[in-house]
Amino acid sequence: TPDGETKRKAKKKLIRIFKEIAVSIGIFILIFILMVTFNIYVHRKNQVFGSSMEPTLHEGDRVYTTMLPYLFGEPQIGDIVIVDVSLTEPPSYFHMFGQVLRRNAITNMIFGEENIDVDTCWIKRVVGVAGDELRFEDRKFYRNGALVEEDYIKDQNVLTYPSDTTIIVPDGCVYVMGDNRNASKDSRDATVGPIPVYKIIGKMWKSS
Repeated sequence: TPDGETKRKAKKKLIRIFKEIAVSIGIFILIFILMVTFNIYVHRKNQVFGSSMEPTLHEGDRVYTTMLPYLFGEPQIGDIVIVDVSLTEPPSYFHMFGQVLRRNAITNMIFGEENIDVDTCWIKRVVGVAGDELRFEDRKFYRNGALVEEDYIKDQNVLTYPSDTTIIVPDGCVYVMGDNRNASKDSRDATVGPIPVYKIIGKMWKSS
């Protein structure tokens, strides 16, 4: 009957609309996941708080980080890294996914970038890797027996080096310090020590 044919056509049209909506939602979800994944591993923006990395980085500077070098290799001497000291185990993809959802351009615009957890995410320089022997003596820093000369640190007269201390960096860890050695909480602090590599969530490749 004409009424039955009309109903069948309306039903087919409705099914087609639902399919188109489902495909559109699926494409949106896929693009969203790809964007977040890109933000986790390839390109992530952070903001510097505090003075521990002066003169290299200053309060308010934007730093752009990536995890790509550490997907295929290990941190190297001189790398400037973002450390999440709150981590107690290697973070899962879903943990990192949640971090990106919590800290992104939209949430920063709404709540302000000052809400970033500055007490748990640090930016520091890698000065020792697994197996390195690090020694502090007479306000000097030695790595594997050689005096380390660092023209990038803020003050060559470092008053906060531990005295007559030798450290062997454990496997799976790095030793980090801020460039402003006299005003940086880092691996020299007994409560911090060498940092497990899994706590590194990015390597700086650019700042502005």
